[in-house]
Amino acid sequence: MRVGIKTQFIIMAVFLVILTVSVSSYFFIQQERQVLLREMSRRGITIARNLSTVSTDSVVSSDRLALTTFVASVMQNEGVAYAMIMDDKANILAHNKVENVGKSYVEPNGVRPLTNESVLVQPYKNEAGEKIVDVSLPILLRNGVRIGTAGVGMSQKAIDVLVEQAFRETLGVAGGLVLAGILIAVFFIHIMLKPVAALVRGAHALGEGNLNYQIRLKGKDEFAILARAFNEMGSRLKELYIGMLRAMAKALESRDKFAGGHDQRVSEYAAACAEHIGIPEDEVANIQLAAQIQNIGNIAVPDVVLEKTGKLTEEEYEHLKKHVLTGAGILNQVQALRGTVPLVLHHHERYDGKGYPKGLKGKDIPLGARILSVADAFDAMTSEQKHRQAMSRADAMEELKNSSGTQFDPEIVEAFVEVLNSKQEAC
Repeated sequence: MRVGIKTQFIIMAVFLVILTVSVSSYFFIQQERQVLLREMSRRGITIARNLSTVSTDSVVSSDRLALTTFVASVMQNEGVAYAMIMDDKANILAHNKVENVGKSYVEPNGVRPLTNESVLVQPYKNEAGEKIVDVSLPILLRNGVRIGTAGVGMSQKAIDVLVEQAFRETLGVAGGLVLAGILIAVFFIHIMLKPVAALVRGAHALGEGNLNYQIRLKGKDEFAILARAFNEMGSRLKELYIGMLRAMAKALESRDKFAGGHDQRVSEYAAACAEHIGIPEDEVANIQLAAQIQNIGNIAVPDVVLEKTGKLTEEEYEHLKKHVLTGAGILNQVQALRGTVPLVLHHHERYDGKGYPKGLKGKDIPLGARILSVADAFDAMTSEQKHRQAMSRADAMEELKNSSGTQFDPEIVEAFVEVLNSKQEAC
């Protein structure tokens, strides 16, 4: 049976809507799961490393009571399924299940014993079918001799709950958009080549991740309605991506009790400065978003570096500097967010060219990045840090002026100080 062009268009429109939404949702969910798994593994390594460190002396002295106490404290951490301490012959010295103490440890299917690794992370399913990430670290004497193993199992239940919730929310939006697309397509009886081509281009752009793409069709007919539905779908998916990035940034920020609210305050300072110097509204919004997610690359920075209170070694500082590259790489995966990439990448550049990662100088540094640099430094100076007390606003402004022309753009510093003074007068 020959299918008419009207039916072909309906089938094509429905297929494109379902394909676009399904592919976008699938990749988003998979990306979210991988990010959460990596974060959980890092958290498990940190917990196991702490357990290994505190239990060394007790393993040497065979202090079973102390070892049991250490294991019990580890079990207080959210998401920990089990914790144990073994000697060098795989005999269990302490376990969250008392009945396992004194037994020889038998690795579950899919898990191999720790040998010469400094850390061993292995996902597997236990006998009950629960997904676990097993983390094992050696317990070492100061001379490097291994005397035992610290093991921690991290349950993936929390991750599954978060991913399932995100899937349900995405499915609800997708279902509504698919239904809207089908209803609109049914009424596309008088198909015209030009609007159809515009709609197809929009669907392809959306499927490729260009969530900023707008289909521009005037009028109130079915084609215009479908165009608005596509645009709304792109906007909602963009909001979903941005929401997840902001949630990730807040989660990373929560790792440091001194960093609470830092990114949000920097966003407000940067936006006020950008508006003061007359930057267009859409670029102001881009600067605000970049400020809120500027440190998302810290997900790749080891905890030992982020949590260190003393001066970083050269190697640790190199690790820290990579956070701008990592952050830019994450954002570059989503075409609609690529406007934030230069700002996140270059917000640690210096006006005199001594910054990182590219050593850009003067006006070669993107304007938004120059604004973020000043706002970021001001909030850092006026906030309590691990290694110092907060500076007063007056002292911080004076420090900005002193660094004008070296670390910061003089014009941006001048505008930033004007904004701070005007707000202070208004109060």
